[in-house]
Amino acid sequence: MKTLLRLSIAAAFVSQFAYAEPADTDGFSHAYQQYNASVESNNNQDTLKYAQQAYELGQIKFGQDSFDSAKLAINYANAIMVEPKKSNQGRVIEDEATLKAHQLFTSALAVYRENVSDNGIELIDPLIGLAESTTDDKYAKTLLFEAIEIAEKADNELTVAEVKLITFHRLSHTEYYTRSVRTLAFDAYDIYANKLPEDAIKRVDATYLVAALYESMGKPSQAITNLVEVIKQYQALPYSHPYELRAHALLVKLYEQKGLGDKATEHCIAIGKMTPWNDQQEQTPLFRKPPKYPQSYAQRRKSGWVQVEFTVDENGFVKSPEIIDSKGGAQFEKESIEALSQWRYAPKFVDGKPTEAKSTVQLDFTIG
Repeated sequence: MKTLLRLSIAAAFVSQFAYAEPADTDGFSHAYQQYNASVESNNNQDTLKYAQQAYELGQIKFGQDSFDSAKLAINYANAIMVEPKKSNQGRVIEDEATLKAHQLFTSALAVYRENVSDNGIELIDPLIGLAESTTDDKYAKTLLFEAIEIAEKADNELTVAEVKLITFHRLSHTEYYTRSVRTLAFDAYDIYANKLPEDAIKRVDATYLVAALYESMGKPSQAITNLVEVIKQYQALPYSHPYELRAHALLVKLYEQKGLGDKATEHCIAIGKMTPWNDQQEQTPLFRKPPKYPQSYAQRRKSGWVQVEFTVDENGFVKSPEIIDSKGGAQFEKESIEALSQWRYAPKFVDGKPTEAKSTVQLDFTIG
């Protein structure tokens, strides 16, 4: 199972635009070759460096408004966006890097529209790039739905799936996240399920996504089926993928909510046996059940808080909870201890092995 860095969604369809390699009198060919090599090796720092060099030298070589320069602008803009996407978790933040990428995508799209037919699949790259670098969510939606329409007319299902997933992720935290946008994720999953093998990374990631959506829609049975499939595929890896942890964690939550404590425990233990992607991984909460508000206190509109210290064992179970301090009464303390006993964690790892670790929490009881 291989993870591929997507720098250009239409890369498979624009190979005819590969550059010839004349005598490198201007340094362009060297910069472009180094750019391709850094993309192949997933070296983001070098990718950005050589994408910029190739773009700047390409403008001199081909002309600022040429189609070749527009392609180089997209490469450079995509390289710029790698770190902002990672640090901002997919959300668009208006910073210097994003603004630069936005300018590059804007100019590239204008050139593409002059050189490509209205439904040319080559338009997908600048449309997506511009949508992912603009803070205008309405504009992003317009660009992305145009990209979907182009992909569908090109009759390439895998491209349709990828564009729909990109659209879903771009709009999922905006006011334009609707049922129709949510449906795009299910459409993409259906395509991947029909077109890709079970262990294809894109299919497995889409399987996790629809599981999470099913859970949010209140459909636990469908979510569980998909999560079990995610775990099956990721267990074949020599390390524990973050989505495997998330799948186990979501199963803990779903089984606890269904009152199936034994099944939840299986997944807590499985998490404790995982090979972490970080040998010094801190403990992570998986399932937190809020304490009950004592009825007699609620009737008197009594509020308070409880601070508790406890140990999370190597399987993620809470043990030995102790009250550090509290305010409001003994019933708050009792309900806090009872709730904490049902919490589940991914354990702390030291040198790659799960271990017990202390933790503290404050539970607040307030009347709204």
